[in-house]
Amino acid sequence: MTPTIEQLAMQVLVTAGNAKTSLYQAISVAREQHQSLDLTTCHDQLVTAHKVQTQMMAKMAAEDLPVTILINHAMDTLMAVQGNYELIEALGPDWRRQN
Repeated sequence: MTPTIEQLAMQVLVTAGNAKTSLYQAISVAREQHQSLDLTTCHDQLVTAHKVQTQMMAKMAAEDLPVTILINHAMDTLMAVQGNYELIEALGPDWRRQN
């Protein structure tokens, strides 16, 4: 069964939300345990969300579907989490506040 556009949008939204949670958990673990930052889980979830977003966009184009509030919300959430991820990654080893 082919997923509906709403199901794809929800999958993007949930996966992006999980990536955000993983990002903040990774930061918390790194701070508490004085370890290097491991963004692997967040990265993998973002890759998955982007793949689903590509499926969603292809379906929208193929079926001439309108953009809805849910689709906008899913794409905005993914973009925001991706930006957070890229910022933390760009800070590299200097992301922690020095005491």
